[in-house]
Amino acid sequence: MRYFFTFCAFLVFSFAADVSQAFTVEGMHCGYGCVNKVESVVNSLDGVKKCEVDFSKSLMVVEFDGEKLNSEKIIASVQEGTTYKTTKIVEKKENFWSKLKNIFSKKS
Repeated sequence: MRYFFTFCAFLVFSFAADVSQAFTVEGMHCGYGCVNKVESVVNSLDGVKKCEVDFSKSLMVVEFDGEKLNSEKIIASVQEGTTYKTTKIVEKKENFWSKLKNIFSKKS
């Protein structure tokens, strides 16, 4: 039984990976001060590995530990620590059947 628990603990730690999530940041006026403010607020959170903000695209990409942090906490911290509006970008993944349907559907 001890080996079973050791094995399960090993699996949990080996599959616990960092999460990379993209966010939009609206309301930034400059590419230096605004970007630095957002990055400093996000980097101060426990569990953040990396935060990159692109002013020209109004985009923020955060790599974080999914065990310590989630995207809702990141959004809340940016909106509380700055005057900018932040939303999570949800990527739509197509499954096999929808890709197949798009191949054979007529486009006019």
